[in-house]
Amino acid sequence: MKNPFLIISFVFIFLFSFSMLLGNLVYSQTPTDKDEYLHPANKEKVVDETVDEFYQALRDLKYPIHQEVYQTYKQKPKQQQRHLNTVLFKEMPGASVNVRKKLLFNEVERLNYITFDGNILRTYPGIDINYHQTVSPDRQVYFFYSFKDTEKEFRGNYAIYDVETKEMLAGGSTYMPKLNLIK
Repeated sequence: MKNPFLIISFVFIFLFSFSMLLGNLVYSQTPTDKDEYLHPANKEKVVDETVDEFYQALRDLKYPIHQEVYQTYKQKPKQQQRHLNTVLFKEMPGASVNVRKKLLFNEVERLNYITFDGNILRTYPGIDINYHQTVSPDRQVYFFYSFKDTEKEFRGNYAIYDVETKEMLAGGSTYMPKLNLIK
């Protein structure tokens, strides 16, 4: 005779799985103009600060929010600290390209760089604005982008800061070694 415990376990797993399939359905919703954003549209607002002035203020920790970020960074143990240039954006020394722009959040997607790693074409930074649903597409942002593309590797970092609040909305860095192709 078969083990009754195994039979009961299989029945329970089947019924649980089936009930999860028939349970409450979740519907995804894309933002519309009527939606409320954590960072609402501000494309009509005039901001006198240039992108270069903001970059210098960021490096000098002029704004309280950047001082707070820096203090939090310094309080973490060394093992948990990320590179400071990722926390507060800094252009790479000897970079192939440095981009500093003030634009609308929905225009960020057009500023991708395509590189070939010897296997496939990759885009960087590959930002999908639909992923950041708390930010209105018509929100003014500062976009910083710095990368070095050589025959052996690709290194890049980027950051997106809100024009009004001065806080980082998105950012990251990457390292990609390139394959040596036989010519």
